[in-house]
Amino acid sequence: MGDMLSYVDEFGGFTFVEKPFCEVDGLIFSHLSYYVYDNIVPGMADRQPGVAFPDIARQMDGQNFISVKWEEEKNRQLFYKVMSARRYRNTRAAYYVCETDAEEAVQFCAITFLLGSGEAFLSFRGTDDALVGWKEDAYMAYRTPVGAQLRSVEYVRQVAALLARKKNLRFYLGGHSKGGNLAVYAAMSCDAALRLRIARVYNMDGPGFRPDFLETLDYDGIRDKVLKIVPDESFVGMLMETKEDYTLIKSTQIGIAQHVALSWCVEGDHFLRAQESVHARRELYDRINRWIFALEREQVGDFLENLFRLVEITEASTLTDLKTVGADFPQKLHSVRQAYKGMNEETKRMLWEISRFMAELIAADQQERIRKSKLIDRLRQHLEH
Repeated sequence: MGDMLSYVDEFGGFTFVEKPFCEVDGLIFSHLSYYVYDNIVPGMADRQPGVAFPDIARQMDGQNFISVKWEEEKNRQLFYKVMSARRYRNTRAAYYVCETDAEEAVQFCAITFLLGSGEAFLSFRGTDDALVGWKEDAYMAYRTPVGAQLRSVEYVRQVAALLARKKNLRFYLGGHSKGGNLAVYAAMSCDAALRLRIARVYNMDGPGFRPDFLETLDYDGIRDKVLKIVPDESFVGMLMETKEDYTLIKSTQIGIAQHVALSWCVEGDHFLRAQESVHARRELYDRINRWIFALEREQVGDFLENLFRLVEITEASTLTDLKTVGADFPQKLHSVRQAYKGMNEETKRMLWEISRFMAELIAADQQERIRKSKLIDRLRQHLEH
């Protein structure tokens, strides 16, 4: 049983002609959007040819090379393995876009990989360490389309226009986490002629869409092209997921940690399918989704605005910042308590409801779940007295 790295070791010596593009390649190119290509890969307006992978590897900053904070050493190994493998050596990267607007809560990053086989993979970055991206993710529960979804459609149109001279060029769209959602949204929303040129859409554990919003889009028109991969205890990929057309796979991790794609089990040239026909935590996730869908959009919006107001009090701008805020929390407790008291009773109820959901999600067993529930109760008492 292997992972993305072992896949590159085993099949990196074959070109796409010798061994056709497969689902693990889809994950690799989706994952490559997390790397930092600033001042290396040309942007949309640069009108420059793409940069070959070996040249990217030579210019990459070995310290500031990726936008996420998990599994840095494995991510470094994966990057250099891919950049030097014969399979990917003729790939060129172009049209790199990375935009963040904290005021508008928009985070959008994408890059196009021109494959040596004559096809193009448009890769959308998922949510990284920046809290602005997580805020935008949360907005998907009530404010759709969000800015990144609109940008994804624009990005596909722009790239297609720039590559219009390549008449028979086929496109792959893909992304991990929020990036997978963006890939599906862009495929549903682009014009019919461009949609015909999309060969496959790789949604790697990306969240779904509110049912009322999905009804306004043409998902059925792309359904057969979408491959959604979901680890068998995934949370992110099951958020607002109302359909059954996803593929369950195994991971070396448990619970929410399965979202890290480097934990996904690879066997040969495909992911190791989960033996269970039903998602391991489906009952819990269905309960969370029913809770979200039962709320009015105004309720969700009010809750999220208040939640992120509490986060802003900590002065954290990244998830890493939040992890270290504990030492300063006593000094900020008064401000947090004042903000909490300003919430209406419905928002307070929702805050503790989602807190208990999260305790269930991240708990490895019943004993840990009880400990986390008691911690939530103590925090509630601090804020209410």
